[in-house]
Amino acid sequence: MRQTFHIILFCVISCTFLQAQSIADLNKRRKKAETEIAYIDKLLKANTQKQKSELAQLNLTRQKLVQRKELIASIDLQIRVVEQELKSKNNHVSELQTHLDGLKESFKNLLYQAYKYRDSRSWLMFILSSDDFGMAYRRWQYFKRLSEHINEVVANIKTTSLKINTEISSLTQKRQELNNFLGEKQNEVNKLQKEEQSVETLIKSLSGKEQQLKKEAEAQRKEINRINTSIERIIAEEAKKQQKRESANLPVDRALTANFENNRNNLPWPVRKGVVIDKFGEHAHPVYKGIKINNHGIDISTESGSKALSIFNGNVIKTFTVPVMNNCVLVQHGNFFSLYCKLGAVQVKVGDKINAGQEIGSILTTNEGGTVLHFELWKGTQKLNPELWLAK
Repeated sequence: MRQTFHIILFCVISCTFLQAQSIADLNKRRKKAETEIAYIDKLLKANTQKQKSELAQLNLTRQKLVQRKELIASIDLQIRVVEQELKSKNNHVSELQTHLDGLKESFKNLLYQAYKYRDSRSWLMFILSSDDFGMAYRRWQYFKRLSEHINEVVANIKTTSLKINTEISSLTQKRQELNNFLGEKQNEVNKLQKEEQSVETLIKSLSGKEQQLKKEAEAQRKEINRINTSIERIIAEEAKKQQKRESANLPVDRALTANFENNRNNLPWPVRKGVVIDKFGEHAHPVYKGIKINNHGIDISTESGSKALSIFNGNVIKTFTVPVMNNCVLVQHGNFFSLYCKLGAVQVKVGDKINAGQEIGSILTTNEGGTVLHFELWKGTQKLNPELWLAK
């Protein structure tokens, strides 16, 4: 019975250790979502104060919804972990109680045996009535073991009772923790519902100006397509130059290409802090049906006065200006290229060797869209999704 009890205790301790690790991961995930929500709130406040466009408000609020749902999901997982802990602790208390009941039954039997020889003369006569010395010694050993076993069972009963009380106290704390999580979840759900209403209000407001804004959105889409074509041509030219250098056996930084490739999912962000408000690839317009947006990179909303930062060591090979995108800087990293657009003042020039994290220029702030960096990533002439390369 004692061996079974120890096995059960070991399993409970092991499960508790694993759950502690899981809770640490969940707390980290939850903290990240809370930080993102706080930052988006900061951007939304700045956006409102400067009377920026409703579309910018909509994009930020939608990203806030994503983070709010992530926060609720992490709280849900924390609730499940605590519920599992409660179940485990309840089982542990039951096992301890069963063990305690067995000890008490054993103690009753031992007391009965001790009662039969409660008079010292009785057990002494029992020993002296032995047929020989060996029997007398064995009878003496029996009484000694009986006494020791009684003391051992009494100590075990005390220890087990203390463990049960400790577990019951822990259960009370866990139930309170569960109630706290349930309350927090309801609070976040209420906030989510308000934010969803805010999104609906913004969409209705934009829909009320649909004719005018739809024309603007269509015109902007065509302009962006022209810009994308121009950028594709520029990068194709630079990729061709790179191929010529390789075919002519001129020195090329193959190590830089390899190092860049090895840092997939681990490249630093091109801003110190920001939120992706428009993702890579072709997708529907956030409000107007029938209009497709084809983004060759990502758009990152950040604070006014923020700087664009190089994501890796490389060479500045081109700076240029195009409508809508304003100033752009193209950086080469071996066979890879990173592009930074919507800049105001540019701090680098063609031919500069730059390091990861180095400032490239200040990000332009406009009344229409706030402070947004347009960032693209290419391998030769192949467009890459930057979010698959940047650190999470």
